[in-house]
Amino acid sequence: MPFLILIILLAVPYLEFLVFLEVGEAIGGFQALMLTIATAFIGIYLIRQQGLVVLNRMHETLQRGESPVENILHGFFLLIAGLFFLLPGFITDSVALFLTIPPFRTILGKLILNNINDIFYKKSQKTNHYNSPHEGIIIEGDYKEDPDNQKNINHKK
Repeated sequence: MPFLILIILLAVPYLEFLVFLEVGEAIGGFQALMLTIATAFIGIYLIRQQGLVVLNRMHETLQRGESPVENILHGFFLLIAGLFFLLPGFITDSVALFLTIPPFRTILGKLILNNINDIFYKKSQKTNHYNSPHEGIIIEGDYKEDPDNQKNINHKK
């Protein structure tokens, strides 16, 4: 996993640079730079508007006493989108644009929650031997308290 993160950290700026050069050749360097700056401003405006909507929905959800997990995920994806809009480049702006689409965030959130649930379920299956009535050793017994022994314990100080 750390190796994958390292590859992503090295590959994304390189790919962003290559795409910026291609766009710069097609429309001009200055126009490509202005387009990158414009997407950052437009993106932050979108994030702000949608963030307020998510906060209002979260407040309403909490007022009804329901779980705000879905709204928290929407807020998290908007945070990531905002960071991607601030990074210069067309690839990160494209990913951020997808993250501003509410149905896309919903689908992505459900995928992530299902994967997290699967991971925790598999871990609990490995560590908990009481999930199935046929697994593990069952020891049955009775317990009786000895009243004489109880009196002896109470008298000792």
